[in-house]
Amino acid sequence: MKLSEIRKQMTAIFLAGKEYEKVKEDGYTNFSYPKFPKLMKFNTERYKVPGFGNFMTMHTKMIFGMELLTTSFMPGEGVSVPYCLIDIMVAGNKRTVFIEYYDCRAEKTEMERLIVVADRFANLVEYVERPKWYVGERTPYSLIKRGEAADDLKLLDMIINSVEEYRKEADNAGVDEANIAGLKKFRERMINEGNPSSSVLEKVFGKEGAKKFFTTCVMPIDE
Repeated sequence: MKLSEIRKQMTAIFLAGKEYEKVKEDGYTNFSYPKFPKLMKFNTERYKVPGFGNFMTMHTKMIFGMELLTTSFMPGEGVSVPYCLIDIMVAGNKRTVFIEYYDCRAEKTEMERLIVVADRFANLVEYVERPKWYVGERTPYSLIKRGEAADDLKLLDMIINSVEEYRKEADNAGVDEANIAGLKKFRERMINEGNPSSSVLEKVFGKEGAKKFFTTCVMPIDE
């Protein structure tokens, strides 16, 4: 499973036919931890997507060949879809895929396409997590799965299908400015109560720097 190729596929699917602006390279584009030796190397790509909000991918390469791809779909303009966060981890023969939806909308209508995707891939092996506050905040149609190299095609199909159907939901959704308040509230909880990348980002940037990275790159809201 080549995460660099999956990154390209996900980006192409979500941005195809849209007007967007790629954020210029800055201090958040390439960084590492620690500075020497560079045990973890990060590369981010960020896009402003008018009519939706923001889109970010972050590819992390670690020692011993471990890799992580984080993709954040932030409907920061109030589009009536859940916030979507996708994490894909490869470690040797092991694969873990988190397709997480957090419904911050003022009116929580059914996301029929996402429910269909969840049903389609329900038979894949579940990844058992440690209890965290945000786990209970996910929608029932989130997909938290694991597998091995032999399962790559099934897991890739799940990832691509999820991005395709999420985009369709976003393209057909209305806009409600009341949704922005929900996103802000959830973002504050992710920062203050902890998120999957909190410990790593705080090591790289410090506590305040990690907060700024989160609000600037992961869950930005233009104000």
